[in-house]
Order: sequence, then C-alpha cells, then structure tokens
Amino acid sequence: MITYRLAWIFIATDGFVLISILMAWASMERHILIFYPNLVATKAKRFFFHYLPLAIAILWPTIFYVVMFFIVPCHVPFSYYGKTCSHYVCILIIARVSLFDSIAHYILPAFITVSFSVALLVRVLYHRYRIRGRIDWRNYKKMVIQLLPVSVLYISLQLPPMILYAGYAGGLTYTVGGNYYGDALFFNYWVILFTPFASVMSLPELRTKCRKVILFWRRRRVVAPETLTVARSRAGQIPAAVITIR
Repeated sequence: MITYRLAWIFIATDGFVLISILMAWASMERHILIFYPNLVATKAKRFFFHYLPLAIAILWPTIFYVVMFFIVPCHVPFSYYGKTCSHYVCILIIARVSLFDSIAHYILPAFITVSFSVALLVRVLYHRYRIRGRIDWRNYKKMVIQLLPVSVLYISLQLPPMILYAGYAGGLTYTVGGNYYGDALFFNYWVILFTPFASVMSLPELRTKCRKVILFWRRRRVVAPETLTVARSRAGQIPAAVITIR
C-alpha cells in the first residue's frame, strides 16, 4: 500500500510539473522556429536547441522528485485527506527546497509561458506592421485565440496559489490567504485539463475532422451525375440528345 501511495504521489506531482516545464519550453521554442530557423537547420543545432532542452525538461523534475520522495528520509505519516496524501510536506518542511520548488517548478514555467506567448504575438504583429505598414487582424485570429486563453489560464489558475506557496516557503504565515490557497491547489489541475481545449479553439479544420469522425453516420450520400447519350432514329433526322441523370 505504501508503494502504491508513493507511486501515485510521484506521478501526480512529476506529471504536473513536467507538463508545465514542457509548455514553457514550447513557448520559447516557437520564437526559435519563427524568427531564428537557422538554429535548427543542422543536426548538431537541432540537438542543442531542440532535443537537449526537451531531455532536460523531462529528466530534471523526474530526478528531483525521485530524490525527494524515495531517497530523502521523511517520517510524515500518510493522510487520505490531503491532495498528495499529505506526503508533499516532506518538501515543505525544508524551507530552501520548498522555496526552490515553488519558484523553479511552478512560478517560473507559468511566467515564461505567459510572457513568451504574449511576446510572440506582439513580435509577429510588429514584424508584419514594419513590412506592410498595417495589420490585418483576420490573419492573426488563430494565433490570438490560441495564445491568449492559455495565458489567461496560467495567470488566473496557477500563478496566484504558487506565489502564495513561495511566500509560505519564505516565512509568510499561513493565515494570509490560507483558505484560498487550499482550494486553489485543486483548481491548479484545471490548467492542464483546459490547455488542449484552448489550443483546439484555433484549429477549425481539426474541429471539422472530429465532427466527421464522430458523426460519421450522418454523412450525406453523394451521387455523381451520369451522362447518357441517346441516338434518335434516322427516319426523323433528329440529332442525338444528351440526357443527364442525377
């Protein structure tokens, strides 16, 4: 039972942080792919600017939480009333580790995702304005629909409770925003849940494909037109007629 609890705590914590860090790196890599494509033009450059950051983003939180949950001794009893069976306290009781965890794994990825997403939109619009002297907002509707909802999710659901988490690690008393912090930790998972839907909003062609797959039985049967040529008799000297049957 203890092994199952530890596995659940590790998967829940590491999975959330892993997705947050990957989202942060994706928001930075978009700038590279759009404005600096030469950085991924060769195999060596792709290794340093694409594969290596992905490997670090995946391995670092995994190693950190394996050490904290499985190697560092912790005698805090398990509790079914806590989000992670109250075993996350093993990190909270070490002030420096919890401060590093709050900033490096929660606040910084959310801040990078929001800032680089907004910066990408501003940068693209400014670049187009310099070239054409005007901005046609219809051409950038997809980008706006994709980037702004994701930014709103991180600003409203992840940053506020994680700032409180950093404050508690730095010595802030739990009487400040304690009730909000306890509830906001559960809403924090909504960021991961709603991010795919926020991205799909900017892909109308994907919505069309999904609708066709789900509602496949409602497809209308299309009958191709068929053309028949009917020859008249010689006696009447009437030219041949073309009849189209649908």
